[in-house]
Amino acid sequence: MKNIIVLTSLCAVLYGCSYTVPVTISPAANTAANIYSSYKDKIQGSVVLVIDENLRNIDRKVKPLSSACSGHKYPLKIESWFADSIKEITEVIFNRVIEQNTLPTKEQLEQMHCQGSIYVKLYVLDPTLRVCNGTALATCDLVLNVMIKDSKDNNLLVTTVRGARFAEGGPGGYCGGGAKVLSDAISLSLREAMQWYAERISNSEKIRKAFVPKGN
Repeated sequence: MKNIIVLTSLCAVLYGCSYTVPVTISPAANTAANIYSSYKDKIQGSVVLVIDENLRNIDRKVKPLSSACSGHKYPLKIESWFADSIKEITEVIFNRVIEQNTLPTKEQLEQMHCQGSIYVKLYVLDPTLRVCNGTALATCDLVLNVMIKDSKDNNLLVTTVRGARFAEGGPGGYCGGGAKVLSDAISLSLREAMQWYAERISNSEKIRKAFVPKGN
């Protein structure tokens, strides 16, 4: 799907414009190809995936830090894109993934024949944009909190994963190009965070042992 820069209002240079940041590209396929794991197979068993609501329906505006294009705003609206990407990557590394809104109890895990749970929450999302000498430079710092528990509610992994990347390009007419550059920086940062997420989980012998189904 092509990135689309949407001009959300008629505007003049004097009053500035608002350009929606297109966030539509899933990083799952490319990330899966770049996972460095000591194991060839997926993690056995089943996991319940809980993605915090703060990773959905993100709605904020990015204002350039530079004087150039400072009269413009870039609305960033992310509905389920982050959450969908996390689920896709989790499905790459686990045999079976069940997503739900709340963390399960030990009894619920047993009823669902699941060996544990994963909880993912957004900790930092900090996109920035600067325009200087005819170039738009966007950065994005993205940090996720990750907690994995076994079927007895013991912590197997409590960690953070981070993506911090940048992108650059032309600012475009009336600074409209800043929207695509921001989109690229956010996409790259999420892809990097997902790579760390996948590798940290996939390479954990402790997690792999805990998720072996009973009787295997």
